Parts: sequence; structure tokens; C-alpha cells
Amino acid sequence: MLPPQTEATLIETHLIALRAYWQQYEFSIENLDIIQENIRTFSVRLPLIGAFSAGKSSLINSLLQDNLLSVAIDPETSLPTELHFAPQESITLRRKNTMPLPLSRDALKAQQFGEHDPDNVVDITLPNPILAKLNGMTLVDMPGWESGITQHSLAIDNYLDRSAAYCVVVSVDEGVLKESLRKVIEELAIHDKPMMLVITKCDKKRPEDVEAVVSHVQAQIEKLAKKPLLAVCRTQRRNATEWATALPVLLPLQQQFWHQAIGLPVQKCINDILIRIEQLSQGHNQTLEEIESERELLAEQYQRMQEDVQQITTRLHEQRNLAERAIVDDFASRMNGQLDTLTRALLNGEDVSGTIGHALRMSYSQGVERYLKPVIQKELGQLQLQEELQMQDVAYAHGFKSNESGTEIIKMTLAYILPAAITLITRIPMGKFLTPFIISALEGLFQRGSQELIQRQQQEEARRHVINTVIPSCCSKAAPDIARGLSNTIDDVMQAISRSTDEAMAKVQQTLDLKVRALHTEKAAEAQRQQTWQADSMALKQMLAQLQVYNHG
Repeated sequence: MLPPQTEATLIETHLIALRAYWQQYEFSIENLDIIQENIRTFSVRLPLIGAFSAGKSSLINSLLQDNLLSVAIDPETSLPTELHFAPQESITLRRKNTMPLPLSRDALKAQQFGEHDPDNVVDITLPNPILAKLNGMTLVDMPGWESGITQHSLAIDNYLDRSAAYCVVVSVDEGVLKESLRKVIEELAIHDKPMMLVITKCDKKRPEDVEAVVSHVQAQIEKLAKKPLLAVCRTQRRNATEWATALPVLLPLQQQFWHQAIGLPVQKCINDILIRIEQLSQGHNQTLEEIESERELLAEQYQRMQEDVQQITTRLHEQRNLAERAIVDDFASRMNGQLDTLTRALLNGEDVSGTIGHALRMSYSQGVERYLKPVIQKELGQLQLQEELQMQDVAYAHGFKSNESGTEIIKMTLAYILPAAITLITRIPMGKFLTPFIISALEGLFQRGSQELIQRQQQEEARRHVINTVIPSCCSKAAPDIARGLSNTIDDVMQAISRSTDEAMAKVQQTLDLKVRALHTEKAAEAQRQQTWQADSMALKQMLAQLQVYNHG
């Protein structure tokens, strides 16, 4: 759904003309097709997270004034349920490895989803006026959890880079922030993700008791997040008015997502055309020999750039050990901090996969932020232009002249590439490398230790076993997966740079081809071409100026 903001309206107005320019100057139309598809399907998620008894489904039913979602769900088989506006109602089970399956309202209520796969998602579109006011936002009813790591991982890995914020839902009956929810909030805080709080079932307690719960839970979350909540709401059964009133606070975040996902790529397309026009107009007096020399220089510079990227990749992998060691040490420290919990779990045969999994996820995410990301930024910074030179101010036309050094050309080309590459570091869902390992290897390790120690029922011996055997074994088992995750992150970032470099070089090569063809046209057409280029350039600059107003909004 296209949000009705001014930036979106401007883009919609300019797309037809932009497509014509794009084809006229012989760019691949696939790029604009992707942008238009992103406009059509644009939606930012708001996941609702909380215990399975917190009342998330009832909250959504109350908001929509529609008895749609089941409130008597099985937490073991429930699936994320995404709800957004559309003119027609539809309920679909999106399955990972097969075709989507249409569902009826009755099937949704009965959770008739077939064989359970936590990667499946229920997609619901409704012609609901409340959803219409959210300008394309998608509410996500996440499965609740009490312990374990599976749903925790799902909430982070599948939704972190697609959500404007998270909605923390706590029942007034709970009174406090449960440990399982505290853990996911700690991880969201690492990624600086905004949050709002909804306290449900407030009609079950006296107003003063409700306010005490609200104050306590709010203080707990803000202490973990280290910043204020976006909103704090109190709701009753069948009354979500306060939450409905608070939801518009998320609309500016929606607009930021829109600008990043749609506005900036459109500006990039306009800049690409302007660069090509400038290159064509500057090269109209070149001879074929000069263009061939430029082509040879381009090949040399491309080869040099690829070598530089490969050298950086090698250095990053060599420096990976520091981050790996720091993460393993932090992992051990976190488990030692949970020594009493782990000891009791061993003696009582309890499931501690959530405790261990959370410790590993937190150590890994913080390690990437503290140790890997700064190293990547430092290495890539050697190829960057000065900070005061904005990306849109650099033109490829100025970067491929024979009188400039290869180093400067590399810097100018990478000025386009680096911002996206740096962003990629934080968008990779770090837990995806570790989640299967957490669920299987660590959980199995604790189950084996538990069987031995439950028979002895000796607290001190259990503590020594945790300190001397279990924690070192966990670290030893985790280290290869941590190393693999860090290596994958490095490779993902550097491969993104290589792909962007290929695309940049291909555009310059294509411009050279256009120059050659232009030389073979009649000289009499030269004046007309110059006039066309000048008119097109003026129109595109005006279009870009209108859109750049939103760069600081």
C-alpha cells in the first residue's frame, strides 16, 4: 500500500517520467520494476511480543472490533500472524517451501495449519478502518513464550530489520516483566529498536494497582532499553481505545522507513541518469582513440579496486580472532553470572536452553557491535572520501579521467558503495548463524549433565561441574559457530561491496559504449543532443530537489 505522504505522492507523480528517462539513457528497467514492486508491497511491521497469556490476540481483536483471532491458542503450534489493510479480506498461510494456502476464518480460529513449521506465517488482509489509518503498517501477533529460545530467535531474526518498533504486551496479572521477555528486550536494546508498552486486562484490578504495575514494568523496560518508551497504554478486555490513540506515534517511523526503502533508491536512480548525461555531454568531443584509452584505464582501475577489496577481506578475517575471543569470554562470563540458575536447572532437570541461548545471542550481538563492526568500518574507511563530501555530490564522470590517480578513482567510486555496505553490518540477523546450534548442541549438553547430577543431588558438586565442565564445554562447542558467524558477516559485507563495484563499473562501461555510438551519428545531430541533454538534466535536477527535502525529515 502506498502511504499518502507528500514524498510518496511526489514519487508516484514522477515515476512515469523517470521510467522514460531511464529507458532513454539505456539503464536496465529491472531496477525501476523492483522499486515499483517495493512501493506496491511496502509495509513496516509492529511485532507484539509477550507471554502466551498476555492477551495479545485479544488486544488485536479489541482494536479491530472483530472476533478474528483465537484467544485459546496452543503456544506450541501457534504461528506469527500478520494483519494489514486491504480493500478485500483474505487469510493465507504463507509456507516456506510450498505454495500459499488459503484459510477460512474457522480454520484460523481452530489453528488448522497442517504440519507445524515455525517459519510459516499467517497473512491476513482486512478492509478495517483502524488498519487503514496505520498507513501500511502491519501488526504482527507473535506466538507467546515462557522460556526457551525458539520464539525469542523468531521475534528478533525474522522481524528486526522489517519493524519500525516492537510492542511489549504485559498482562496486569503478571505484575512484572517476566524473565523470558526481559531477555528479548535486552537484545532489542542492543539494536536500538524503539518499543511501546501495552498493559492488558486492566479492568481486573483497582486503578491504583494498575498504575503500580504500569510504573514498575515501564521502569524495568526503560532501564533495559536505556531510553524512554514511545508510548505506554492501558487496555481492558474489549477496549483498546488507548492503544489505538497511541499507534499514530509510530507514523513518523513509517515515513523514515519509506524514505530509506523507496525515497533514497529513487533519488539514486535520478542521480545515475544525471551522471550519465554529464558524461555524455562532456565526452562529445572525444575521439574513438580517446574512448578506447578510457576503456583500458577503466579495466586497470577495476582490477586494482578488486585487489584492494580482496586485501581488506583478508585483513578482516585475520582480525576476526579478537572478536571471536571476546565473544567466547563474554559468553563464559554471562554463564558464570547465571551460575545459581544453571546449577538448580541441572539438579532439577529443567530446560535451560533459553538461558544459555540468550547468553550466546547477547554475547554474539554485542561482540559484533563492539569488536567486529568497528574493525570493518576502519578498514573500509581507508577507501572513503572525506565526511563532508556527500554521496550525491560525487559524479562518476569526475572519477574516470586519465589524469587522476587510481587511488582517487577508487575512493570516488566507493563513496557510492560504502554507506549501503556499512548499513548491511547491522541488518544481518546475527542469530541466524547460531540458533540451530543453540537449540541442539547446548540443550543436549545440559540434558546429559542433568541425568548424571540429578541422582547425586549435591549442590556444591553441581556448581563445580557447571564451572569446571559445563561452561568450558559450552564455550568450546560455541567457538566454531561464533567464528563461522563472524566470517559470514565479513564475507556478506565485502561481497556486497564487490557487487556494487561491478554495478558501478558496468554503468561506466555502458556510458563509454553510448559515447562510441554517439560518435557514429551525424554531426548535425550534435546540437539537438546537447539541447535534449540540457533539458533532461534540468527536469531531473528539479525532480531530485523536490525529493531531497525529505532527506532531513
